[in-house]
Amino acid sequence: MLPSRDRFRSNANRRPSKPCLVFMHVPKTGGQTIQSPLLMNFPQSERIYLDNLDRPLDEAMNGIPLERRLTAGLVWGHTPYGVHQYMPQRCEYFTILREPIARVVSVYKYIIRTPEHGLHDRLLAAGMSLEEYLEAGIDEGQTENSQTRQLSGRQFDALDPDALETAKRNLESCLVVGLTERFEETFVLLRRTLGLRMRFYRTMNVSPQYHVSERAVELARERNEFDLELYSFACDLFAAQLDRQDRSFGLEVSAYRALRPLSRAAITGRVLRKLRKRP
Repeated sequence: MLPSRDRFRSNANRRPSKPCLVFMHVPKTGGQTIQSPLLMNFPQSERIYLDNLDRPLDEAMNGIPLERRLTAGLVWGHTPYGVHQYMPQRCEYFTILREPIARVVSVYKYIIRTPEHGLHDRLLAAGMSLEEYLEAGIDEGQTENSQTRQLSGRQFDALDPDALETAKRNLESCLVVGLTERFEETFVLLRRTLGLRMRFYRTMNVSPQYHVSERAVELARERNEFDLELYSFACDLFAAQLDRQDRSFGLEVSAYRALRPLSRAAITGRVLRKLRKRP
């Protein structure tokens, strides 16, 4: 049975017992595309944004007043599992995972094309290739089992098989486990499970194509053994979620696939408008 339509919907008089939705955004998995339709369901006063993969979760959460946490309907951002430990109300998570090798390549491409990134100048000044970037080990948090780190809540610790099992258990407890490679199905699962107003999305932050050498793939695979197993586990969870859907699910997914060119066109149009404004 689908949850009530107001399960996560904003309510100024909401009691603390009402669940808070936690979107654990794994970088470079398509989370920004989900973000816009998701945020429309919650006023600014009921959102908490986190970006703390580079600092302890308790440091980030303890800086948020209890009154703010008490009225939160949504916590979202690049944050590890464990937010619920700092919230006065019950929390329910969802997340999206991506095939680990493709995700690592996407991280590198993002750094190269983003001048504001802390590693952008260093990579460009050195003419650092993807292989050299991986070999240098200068971004372990995002290139070495980063999805396992985030899902286990152990982003600063040395990882071991126990961390992988913890990540699997945490993933299994999520309301929805989505896959970047199955985005339309993920979006429909979120619409149905969360019961929120999420009618359409625009594809955001898409990386251009990039040739990846066999050596780069080998290096990424060596550094993401746990993530590869975690992703396989996520695929099984995803398949189980699909098995529980009714016949109308496929029709809804097909409709979003048909709308995909419009989503791409919206992004292209936005880029062209920016270019026209340039002197």
